[in-house]
Amino acid sequence: MGQAKQRGNREQRVAQAQAKIEATRPEKLVCNGCGADVTTIHPVSTRGLPGVEAIWLGQCDCGQTTFAANGKPEAVQAFFDALSADTELTLGSQRRDGSGHETA
Repeated sequence: MGQAKQRGNREQRVAQAQAKIEATRPEKLVCNGCGADVTTIHPVSTRGLPGVEAIWLGQCDCGQTTFAANGKPEAVQAFFDALSADTELTLGSQRRDGSGHETA
């Protein structure tokens, strides 16, 4: 725990990680369905997705779900390839702040 101890206590490390993710929050997403601006955007857990630093999800008024991802290009591409290959996408549940990830 030597390295973690140098970065602060658990609450400080969680706050630092959340601030790092929040810094990548897009101002808006453009709906893949209708092209409208989606401004209500939520973080999605990247647990189990090495190379993906942040994922953002927005739900458009038309019902379309739109994602944005940040990280290594090959990891982000693999994430979007998996999304397009999955005809029945089932998301896990988590708190609005991106913590408390549970798979469905």
